[in-house]
Amino acid sequence: MKKCFCWSVPFLIAMILALWAGKSPVVHAQPQDPLLQVLIKKGILTEKEAEEIQAEAEALKRQEKERLAKEIRQEATPKAFRGLKFKMLAYLDYSIGETAESHGGQESYNRFTIKRGYFRVYKRITPWLQGHLTYDVRQDDTGDWKARLKYLYAEFRTPDLGLLTNMKAEFGLGHIPWLDFEEHVNPYRCQGTMPIERAGTFNSADLGVSLRGYLGGELEDALARTGNHHYAGRYGSWHLGVYNGSGYHAKENNGNKVIEGRLTIRPLPDIIPGLQLSYFGLYGEANQRATQNGEFPDYQVQMGYMSFEHPRLILTAQYFVTEGNKDGNWLRPDGKALWTENYSFFVNVRPPVYLISPWLDRRLNLFFRYDHIDRDKDHKIASDAKYDLYIGGGALEIVHGNYVLVDYEYTDFGRDFGNKHSAAPSPGNDPGNEHKFQMVYQLKF
Repeated sequence: MKKCFCWSVPFLIAMILALWAGKSPVVHAQPQDPLLQVLIKKGILTEKEAEEIQAEAEALKRQEKERLAKEIRQEATPKAFRGLKFKMLAYLDYSIGETAESHGGQESYNRFTIKRGYFRVYKRITPWLQGHLTYDVRQDDTGDWKARLKYLYAEFRTPDLGLLTNMKAEFGLGHIPWLDFEEHVNPYRCQGTMPIERAGTFNSADLGVSLRGYLGGELEDALARTGNHHYAGRYGSWHLGVYNGSGYHAKENNGNKVIEGRLTIRPLPDIIPGLQLSYFGLYGEANQRATQNGEFPDYQVQMGYMSFEHPRLILTAQYFVTEGNKDGNWLRPDGKALWTENYSFFVNVRPPVYLISPWLDRRLNLFFRYDHIDRDKDHKIASDAKYDLYIGGGALEIVHGNYVLVDYEYTDFGRDFGNKHSAAPSPGNDPGNEHKFQMVYQLKF
């Protein structure tokens, strides 16, 4: 017995070391299927071939079990809840600063608020049909919290047509072609609206019908190569629609329809995949008659946009001119629409801080934005109806889509600028400037 024990200890140690080094002897399991055993005995199959066949058969059995389990779960789910998804997005804000008032006056504020609260419902009805509902919760001028429709549309998936791929048609209260695209390049809608919406030209949704899609299929590994998997057409994307033109929180006051379109080209998908060049155009009539002549003013937008996206860097530059706005209140003395001239730049950097903190790396963002807006390009009413907006700050992504953002915002208004909420120029109004310190938590789930 003693002799046996002495031999067993070295043998056990050797086995442990062999296992640790990954050199333990491989014991091949004999195929359990009787047919395979017969084929081995008759020399038709080797043991190795039989083992491979058995392993493949067991994998197919597992897949079939998983498929049946999935079908059982689907059958157990009430029909109304199949294909149903809920999402939530909110901007929880603290701001302190001063607003610009006429003749250089300023009004101080120090407040917590919820800038926006979006409740989203998606329902997959068939593989080619989906419904989408979004409620937009905001505080009105009385302080009451109101919920209003932001989106309510049917989405139809259509077959590819040559170079035109990944197509979707929206019918109802849906996306207009521009802002959803820009807001997926500049991720800080929680800080404030994008330049053309902040200028008062239009907002992000309207009643109508539209079709959008990609050019040449999808860019491979878009997220890893550009930092963004939205609008990831290999050669770009496009969006064309016809709308009422009044926006999602105004009644349509005329029978005119507004045509809007965006074309985005990714010229070098294999060399510089993050580079995109975009054009956006809008043509129609404003939603309100001019009191001077009783006509609906012309309403159009022409925009050029360059964007570069990389996992560590975002750069954008845009230039746009507009004739009037959707509300029809940017007017010359004769009731014709004013032309505006505008440009904006944005940069976002994710610094390589992995040596300081691996957790912070690719979560910490530093950004800067500059907008120049001139509401009277041709000086028909005033020569200084413009503002310059500067925003700088940082954002920390806690988990996917959940940010803590801190920034400082400064706006310098020209002496003839009227009201920042879509009003026409006002000579001698002299609103001065405004500034604020802001902290936002973007809640997303």
